[in-house]
Amino acid sequence: MTSADSEPRAGPRIGVVIPYFQRDAGLLQRALSSVAAQEYRPAQVVVVDDGSPRAAADEIPAALYEALPALTVIRQENQGVAAARNAALDAIAEDISAVALLDSDDCWEPSHLRNAATALSRGADFFFSNSRTEGESTDYFHAHSRRDVLYNSQPVEGAPGILRWTAGVSALFGAGCAFATATVVFRRAVMPELRFSTKFRRAGEDQLAFWELLVRSSVIMFCTRPTLVYGSAGLGTWRNATRGSVSHLVRLADEIRLRRQVIASYPLSPDDRQLMLRAIAERRVTALYSALHLLKLRRNTFKEVLYLFRSDPMCALSWCVDLPKLLYRRIRNVPTTP
Repeated sequence: MTSADSEPRAGPRIGVVIPYFQRDAGLLQRALSSVAAQEYRPAQVVVVDDGSPRAAADEIPAALYEALPALTVIRQENQGVAAARNAALDAIAEDISAVALLDSDDCWEPSHLRNAATALSRGADFFFSNSRTEGESTDYFHAHSRRDVLYNSQPVEGAPGILRWTAGVSALFGAGCAFATATVVFRRAVMPELRFSTKFRRAGEDQLAFWELLVRSSVIMFCTRPTLVYGSAGLGTWRNATRGSVSHLVRLADEIRLRRQVIASYPLSPDDRQLMLRAIAERRVTALYSALHLLKLRRNTFKEVLYLFRSDPMCALSWCVDLPKLLYRRIRNVPTTP
């Protein structure tokens, strides 16, 4: 057992960052109510209304301001989720030692910040937890085939349910991120200047920031219990960019951009590099299938395909190779899997 695990530090002062853009009533109130119900109370909560169709000010009753006296609401013109998170980070007080991320259509179980505070007090620089989707019983680690998260870890003494990550940073991501953004709590001193990239439109801006944090973190811990509940409604930029939608091409472009940037920016083992390259290749093929499907539906995808090619110039060449193969398989009635 390391000294970091055996010598608890003082509890952190946690600031909560919530970007907000919604059309449905009640979502923000529910998210903030889950913050107010935390067993470990946050020292500050910042909501950034990113030009939301339903204003944040109209969604927060007086009772929540009383329950969260350090609640601040900022309204700005619509600039995207990354810009909204950055505005919230700019507003976090200097005495805040840790930052927790929450999306406006999600909510936390009461134990979430307590688990995070326990992990940080045991030496963690970066904390995340398991999660589940509203109305579903299966948790994220199992539903998304990320049971490896449970294997590459060791228990933290005196902190039931908290594990320390023992593998490398790349293993946390693999073909996809092993944790949800709204479960993350990180020690601010690890990277005080951290900001989210505004170059991404549908995915990747959070994972790139997490790479920046994780490569600087000495200790990574997580909770095996689902302490985040994904909302089944709301305008999640990632979750609504599903297969068959035009925005799915943008999401794939961002996911490819993320992995290309990781390969270019961080030292990777040969195995990790191959893992990233394989994930890129898979997304290029998926993008081709998605584009053909939308073409069949006569959907205009010119801007989205152009964004994809700008994000990944090699994608056009990949399509030139894969498209004839796909047509050959269709002609020969060979089963294909996107």
